[in-house]
Amino acid sequence: MNYKIESQKIEHPLLKPLLAELIPFFEERGISFFVIGATARDIILEISGQQSGRRTQDIDIAISIDKWEQFEEIANELINLENFSKDPQQQQRFLYLNKFQIDIVPFGNIMDEHDKIYWPPDQTFAMNVLGFEEAKNETVTITLDEEIQFEIVNLISIFLLKIVAWKDRHHRGNKDADDIAFIMQNYLNINDERAATEHYDDVYGIDNYTELKASASLIGIDLRELVNENPKLKEFLINELNKDIEKQEASILINQILETHKTLQYEDVLESIKIIKQQLSK
Repeated sequence: MNYKIESQKIEHPLLKPLLAELIPFFEERGISFFVIGATARDIILEISGQQSGRRTQDIDIAISIDKWEQFEEIANELINLENFSKDPQQQQRFLYLNKFQIDIVPFGNIMDEHDKIYWPPDQTFAMNVLGFEEAKNETVTITLDEEIQFEIVNLISIFLLKIVAWKDRHHRGNKDADDIAFIMQNYLNINDERAATEHYDDVYGIDNYTELKASASLIGIDLRELVNENPKLKEFLINELNKDIEKQEASILINQILETHKTLQYEDVLESIKIIKQQLSK
C-alpha cells in the first residue's frame, strides 16, 4: 500500500528534514529501514482521519543486520554527519540537532534463539525484537509532500510490537498499555469497510455486541494472519493474553488499560482480550 501525506499534518517539525538525511544515508549502505513505534502510529491515524491522544517528538526505526559490526559501523558513520550525535545514556539512541531522539533498533541474524538482542561489548542491555520480521513483511509506503518516500509498519504490526514491548517493560510504566487500548478503541473505525465486506459475521455478529469487542475481533483476525507462519510467536501471544485473562481483576494489563482510558469498563476490556485470543487461536 502507498499513501500520500503532507508534513504539515504531522506534528513532528523535524521529521521531514531528518528523513531527508536518513534515507540517503541508509540507501548508500544498502540497508533498508522502516519506522516503528509512535511515529508510525501517528501517521497511520492521520491517514485514517483519526488523531492520537499522545503525540511523540521522537522516531524509532528498525534495521535488519547480520552482525554487530554493521551496527557499530553505521553508528560511527552517522555521528560523523553534522546534524547527528550519540546519546551517551542509551545504546540504541541518537540525537538529531541535539534534541530530536532517534532510536535505531537492529534485528536479524544478531538475535538469539529467544528473539532477543544483547548489545556489545558487555551484553548487559537486552531488547526483545520478537515480531520484527513479521512487521517488516507488512510495511506501508508513505510519500511525504510528494518528495520523500519511506516505509512504516502497519497498525496491526504496531499492536503486535506493543504487546511484546508491554511484556518486557510494563513494570516501568503504562505507556504500552495506553497504546494497546488506543488501538483497540480505534481499529474498527479505521478498518470499518474491510470489516463489513470481509468479516461481517465475525466482527458485527459477536455476542453482546460492543464496539470494543467488535474491534477486538478484527484485531484477532488480522493478528492471526500476521503471525500464522511463526508458531512460536503465535504461541507467545496466546500465552501472554491468557495469563491476563486468568488473572482477571488482578491483570496488570487490564488495570493499566483502565488507568489510561477512564471511559472503558472492566468487563468490556476483559471480554475483548478473550476475543482477541479466541480469534488468534483459530
